[in-house]
Amino acid sequence: MKSKKLLIPLTEFVEYMREHVGLCFAVAFAVVLVYAKQAFSTDFYIDAEVILNHPHTIYNWNQIGRFGLIALKYLVGNNWYNPYFEAVLFLASLWGLGMGISCLFYGFYDRGREYVYFIFVALFLIFPTYADQFMFRFQSFETVFAMLLVVLATRYFYLGVTEKNYWAYGLAIFLDVFSFGIYQSMVNLQICFYIAVYLFTVEQYERGESRKLICCELVHFLISFAVYGIIVKLFFDSGDYLSRQVGWFSGDLMSAVMNLLAYIKRILLAMDNFYPITYPACVCACMAMLLWKALCQRQKLLSYVIGFGGMLASPFFLALATGTPSPYRAQCMLPFTCAVLWLFFASWLRERGGARCAACVILGCVFLLCQTSVLMRMFYTQDVIRDADQIIATQIIERIQENSTPDSNKPVVFLGHLDAKGNGSCYTRAEAPSYLSYSVYEFAFIEGVPVETPEYFNTGRILGYFETLGFPYAAPSAAVVEEAKAAGAAMDCWPAATSVQETQEYIVVKLSD
Repeated sequence: MKSKKLLIPLTEFVEYMREHVGLCFAVAFAVVLVYAKQAFSTDFYIDAEVILNHPHTIYNWNQIGRFGLIALKYLVGNNWYNPYFEAVLFLASLWGLGMGISCLFYGFYDRGREYVYFIFVALFLIFPTYADQFMFRFQSFETVFAMLLVVLATRYFYLGVTEKNYWAYGLAIFLDVFSFGIYQSMVNLQICFYIAVYLFTVEQYERGESRKLICCELVHFLISFAVYGIIVKLFFDSGDYLSRQVGWFSGDLMSAVMNLLAYIKRILLAMDNFYPITYPACVCACMAMLLWKALCQRQKLLSYVIGFGGMLASPFFLALATGTPSPYRAQCMLPFTCAVLWLFFASWLRERGGARCAACVILGCVFLLCQTSVLMRMFYTQDVIRDADQIIATQIIERIQENSTPDSNKPVVFLGHLDAKGNGSCYTRAEAPSYLSYSVYEFAFIEGVPVETPEYFNTGRILGYFETLGFPYAAPSAAVVEEAKAAGAAMDCWPAATSVQETQEYIVVKLSD
């Protein structure tokens, strides 16, 4: 009988969509409007050459413990990578994620109007940090699907706790482990969901029940994380991948602490284009509510301190655990935190006056406009840079063909790098220090990414890019690259006529000194 109750969340979701048809269309429109162009773009993006030139490859996902991602590729038939199929799945799962998270929190707390939940969903789905994450389009669908699994896992966990349904509890563990195996940042996102459930049930539960819920969440998370860790340890070797990201073991503890403090400061003060003003505004709102609770309504003050404190701190859990500031693409906790806190205050204020709720809705629209404008400008920056890269690729390929022996299979060596070409409306590298603001011809020269042999590494990237355009060239060995560096010392830089030369063993393209 309990196993039949496993259909309850799915039934709830179907009924929710039937009752909120307008919201379904609004979320679909927002997803397509913002992400469709990028989803179906064939522009080059980081690591694309490996997937596109070798469609059956599983890249390095088995080495870094992403067994869920590999399994999902095979389950949907996308192990032979198809960018258009990936785009359709990405948009569909992004819409499903939006509706799923709306349905989840609609059931927890407030039966508000559709426009409130649309703003909530949009604040979560449209966030600048996703510009970096979704640039890796060969795993964009899988990352969004992992978030959707976290939503389902949270609902089944809550069903298992409230109904004492062990089937639901076990299914929640399975969904969590699978999502962790798709993308490791889901570990932190699941913690955020637990805190959000606690925060949205503060008014419903007594202190003892709230304490019990926290204990159940802790036990459930530890079991899920332990199962995931055992699977990775037994069947995958991700030690090197994870250890490289741990700053606490770097030997310079003070530098690690200072980097973390600078990272927290950037988010708190919205000093980075990837971190908008939404989060600082949520911090101020939480402080104001806690102050009001302390002065006027001390009942459950401690519960709110725990809930707000946990939500506000959750975007930093990954950074604190590793001792290294989280990369933009891994910061999916920040969008969730901002959206959940805004929804909480919108729901809470609606009970205390229409004017306050209207002000919160207007503020939410302002946040959404700010986030969307930054995200779209990032996409525009990427488009301009990639278009310029393709023009340069065409010119270099023509020059190689003009300056080399016909049917020559000599390896091609690229020396130096080219800066990204953008216009005044694009973000500069200083404004948006991400892969999307770098040219294909300089990936090995990105500041802060140590590469022992940048020319050799850069040559591989560029040749991989040329192969995606249909022009495969032989790759040189590291020794050949070192020889070419000496031979190219007297050459002029691109686009000079002598910047491309052929020797007896290889072809040299000198991009810069």
